[in-house]
Amino acid sequence: MATEVSVLHGRYVRLADRFKSMWTFHQFATGVFKAFVSEPPAYKIDFQRIFDGIKHASGLLTDSQASSAAKALDSSEAALDAATRQLLKADDLLGPSLVRRFFEKLRKQDESVIHNLIKFYLYADAVEGDRRDKLDFLFTRIGEDFISDKGEYVSRDSLEFRERVMALVSVVRVGEAPKDEIVNLIRAIRTMREDLLSVRTFDELTQRKLLRNTRTFKHRIGDLYFQPDVLLAIVELNVVTKNRFMRLYEGEEQRIVEDARKLMEHGPAIEASFGDTNPALIGEIARFREFKERFDESRAQSNVKHDMLAQLKASMSNILAQLDRGLDGDEVISEEIPAAFFAETHQAEAVTEKFGRDDVLLPFLLRIAHAIDPLSPSLTLDELAEVPAVRELRLEAWEIAAHQKLFARRAADCDEDNEELWIVFLRASALRVKVDEEATILATAMAAGVRPEADLLARARASLESAKELDELFGDFLQEAVYYSNPRILHQLYRSRFRLLRGFSGLWLIYDRQQ
Repeated sequence: MATEVSVLHGRYVRLADRFKSMWTFHQFATGVFKAFVSEPPAYKIDFQRIFDGIKHASGLLTDSQASSAAKALDSSEAALDAATRQLLKADDLLGPSLVRRFFEKLRKQDESVIHNLIKFYLYADAVEGDRRDKLDFLFTRIGEDFISDKGEYVSRDSLEFRERVMALVSVVRVGEAPKDEIVNLIRAIRTMREDLLSVRTFDELTQRKLLRNTRTFKHRIGDLYFQPDVLLAIVELNVVTKNRFMRLYEGEEQRIVEDARKLMEHGPAIEASFGDTNPALIGEIARFREFKERFDESRAQSNVKHDMLAQLKASMSNILAQLDRGLDGDEVISEEIPAAFFAETHQAEAVTEKFGRDDVLLPFLLRIAHAIDPLSPSLTLDELAEVPAVRELRLEAWEIAAHQKLFARRAADCDEDNEELWIVFLRASALRVKVDEEATILATAMAAGVRPEADLLARARASLESAKELDELFGDFLQEAVYYSNPRILHQLYRSRFRLLRGFSGLWLIYDRQQ
């Protein structure tokens, strides 16, 4: 009988703790609805009655009243289940961004509130979809400290924090996972962290889809997310992500604001110049204005997200593309439209003219152009190679020179140093970038035990086929290179070919394991 009472007491403790988490969520939801939804939550729950029922059950936890206590606890549990369903319906209306904005408005943070909110989701077994994002934010909130002197966040690595995490996730009651599986997940998380630390520009963050891939990873690992060591590694990753985004956004914000301001200012002139011959331009400008309005609102609320910023930039790029189509006719450019609006379009047009619009390497060739073109021609090749945006692409000096020569910014060194050679060097460097990114993503997926998407595997297969074709072309060049008057070209061909083969081998080994 003593054992039965002990079990009942354990149930009572869990129900009391669950009630506390629900009451905390109710207070939190009421505050969020008031601040952002402008109406109270729609549910009606008699919390006092539920509390009284749990309290009544606690008075029956004796040997002689065990049967009555069990019935009282059953009744209280049913009441909590019904209340949870209502609270979760209200939670459906509160997106992750509202949760974040609410806490960032608080001057003082009570970590016990966050603990109980985490418990609410865990007790309710509501841990997927948007709720995974909310939990991710809440765990990170209690796992970080802001260092005002440095202007950045650091993750807590104390034993006390680890114990708190273990106490929280014990609510989930997830099963044990094999140790090697946990180790692989942590390695994958650390790889993602290093990838984020290597990013040098906001455009690179967007192009490599690092934030989206990180979020997808955290959703796909299921209950393994709640393994304490995995969760601690994720919190550390989130802190690195936040710091990196803050740094990159600081450098990007003013330029985007200025470009968007100019585009808004000259919108009527653009429409007047090209609207009749290019109706799609009108729709694109309307979309841009909508994105700009959302961006301004989010910026005022300190709620700018990566996707929102990328969307605004993409919209501006689309307008430039529409303007480019307008230039195919005989229309005269309005003098009111700044020439700077066409710079990016002209750059893309120049690269496309040399390599073809359907070239699978075009996005990576454009990335090389974006890194090199803005730099001063007076810089030496060694100096150019050390510029962060160029160094990130790991370009050789002669590859940088090949790009400049191809677009008439540097003279050829000799007769054999011609456009055909430059294109081979640039295609090899672009393919290396593509191969390295695909190999990294595939390796991360393998380490996490996640099956890569079919689209990624198809792109990797296409890269391997392109590498084989390019290697054959290198072979043809090397047969001729022995007769070149400039022996350095032979060395450059061998080194470029070797670097391509090294990247090919790494991707092939990973791709072959997936097959």
